[in-house]
Amino acid sequence: MIPAGPFIYGPQECYERLEQCPPLRPRQVLWLDEFSMGVYPVTVAEWKQFLDETGYRWGGQWYTIVRGPRGFLRRYAPTADYPPALARHPIVDVTQSDAYAYCEWLSRRLNASCTLPTEEQWEKAARGTDGRTYPWGEAHPRPELRWQKKFPVGLATFFFSLLVKPKREWARSGWYWRVGATIPVGSIPQNVSPYGCWDMAGNIWEWTSSLYNPNLPGFHVVKGGSWGYSVHHTKLYVRSACSVTIPSAQYHAQGTGFRVAIVQRIACGATERV
Repeated sequence: MIPAGPFIYGPQECYERLEQCPPLRPRQVLWLDEFSMGVYPVTVAEWKQFLDETGYRWGGQWYTIVRGPRGFLRRYAPTADYPPALARHPIVDVTQSDAYAYCEWLSRRLNASCTLPTEEQWEKAARGTDGRTYPWGEAHPRPELRWQKKFPVGLATFFFSLLVKPKREWARSGWYWRVGATIPVGSIPQNVSPYGCWDMAGNIWEWTSSLYNPNLPGFHVVKGGSWGYSVHHTKLYVRSACSVTIPSAQYHAQGTGFRVAIVQRIACGATERV
């Protein structure tokens, strides 16, 4: 449960799709009503349960981790069948519409109002009230990757990922997309927010209900960064849109999933800047 009250939001940063990015909001204090947030992003096993119980027609694919020589070409790859070895990994390749369908099913099961969080709710759940950069505070998640390009990560990251193991990885991030993969939820003890939400920095991008730009209906904010994006995207005040050409309702990606919020009332307003 995230209690009602103020928290420090921003300052917003954005590294891609800048032509469509609205003016970035400064660091400020916002007030939110009480809400609840999933401890983890929705997992592969939970997604399978949803599909089995509802018969929902999912347009995405299962992903698995490929071992051996084949994995050298692409470690995290589509697979035809449910991968039980990845049951505790976050589900990916889900559109925002897929995520909302899951929320509707979960609402019926829990007799509660489950939905996707707003950008502001997501950020408060991840940062707490004190404006920290990462769930654990200010320490950099992968100090040896400070040099990494913000977008795209580039071939230097490919060769680095092949040859150099992380000295410290407090957020699964910064990997070249052919080399990296997700990890099971709750794997990194440092990556837990003041409210007990795990993995909000890295591993996967998470859908929100907030528009990327009010003048671009149909395109929504994702938060948290992912295993295949730069380490810079794991800063909790960074915002992105998965796409501004493919609407959120149709967009699939191997690094995008979601986390469920339970909301009684939604309210958000700036009270002061700090």
